[in-house]
Amino acid sequence: MNAVLIINIVTSIVVFVIGILILAGVITPAVSSSIRYTFGIIFMAYGIYRFFNFLSKRKLIKIQENHEMIEKEKDKLINRK
Repeated sequence: MNAVLIINIVTSIVVFVIGILILAGVITPAVSSSIRYTFGIIFMAYGIYRFFNFLSKRKLIKIQENHEMIEKEKDKLINRK
């Protein structure tokens, strides 16, 4: 797997977990609940965004690899004649 994809998935998991911890009040117990909920939801939403970004990049890489493989096979077939 590409290093960028690994960083992307790790970041999404870490940010999502931090959002859950903020929402639960583990990290910031002294802050008012409305601010905690807001920041927790924002962090969780950003983690979900990063995860979907990871999925789309992985899918794009697979499509590019398949396209390159098709081009190589096409060139082999044309050169055989």
